[in-house]
Amino acid sequence: MSRDLYEHEVPAADNTRGTEAAVRSLPDTERALAAPDSRPHGRGREPVERYELSRDEVETLREVGRFRVVNTEDLQRFRYRGDDAATRQDLRSLREQGLLTRRTFADRGRKFAVVALTKEGQKLLRDDAQLAPGQATYAGLVKPREVPHDAAIYRMYQVEAASIRARGGAVRRVVLDYELKRNVYAPLAKDRPGLTAEEFAKRQAEVAAENDLEVVSGKIPLPDLRIEYQTRDGEMAKVDLELATEHYKASQLAEKAGAGFVVYGEGGGAKPEDRDLISEILSL
Repeated sequence: MSRDLYEHEVPAADNTRGTEAAVRSLPDTERALAAPDSRPHGRGREPVERYELSRDEVETLREVGRFRVVNTEDLQRFRYRGDDAATRQDLRSLREQGLLTRRTFADRGRKFAVVALTKEGQKLLRDDAQLAPGQATYAGLVKPREVPHDAAIYRMYQVEAASIRARGGAVRRVVLDYELKRNVYAPLAKDRPGLTAEEFAKRQAEVAAENDLEVVSGKIPLPDLRIEYQTRDGEMAKVDLELATEHYKASQLAEKAGAGFVVYGEGGGAKPEDRDLISEILSL
């Protein structure tokens, strides 16, 4: 059955690998399609090292740190359940204490603000026992021109996480492409010199398997986001997500499909030459 790329339905995740990819709708910043985490909110303040932080502020640092950059509107919607006053209060406090930085960007004629951890904010989380084992955190902005895309990854996560919770699962860890790139590219770059084409292809397959990825047309496609979660039955599972933009070509979509990624549409539609492929994926 065909699904509209921008419809409101949030379908269940499919972790099977193959030549298909699920294409899902990513809500825009005016529509909340996923329920926020059901964590209790606390306004009481707790001293953390030399900082005075509320439980909400600490959790906001964790949330921003896991995703590197987050749109403040999405943070207000999902993290603070739409509470504008609480959002502004906490972000101001974190900025004044030097733990968070805020910047304004423009994309397609629309201005938006994002937040990211400072080095001090990241340092504060370094020994945080509440973060999942192995959970990476990030500080600062790497490529400002990619901020509109990167900031939308948090929104994509919220939609998929809601689907996982609806099936009785619980998110344990998130992995950004930065971490996957390091795990995949570093060993390949180290081992490539001196290898024949056949030997390199074998090593490439090994590295892909070590990271639970696939080799597609001689390359290892990497998702924008991996969510590791525990199922209702207590088993560990994962889902790899890709955030497609209007700039994606048919070949890129086919590559992501071949890797088994769940693809979300950021908005703006696809180019005319790509619509047939999207329709084919949606009809699967």
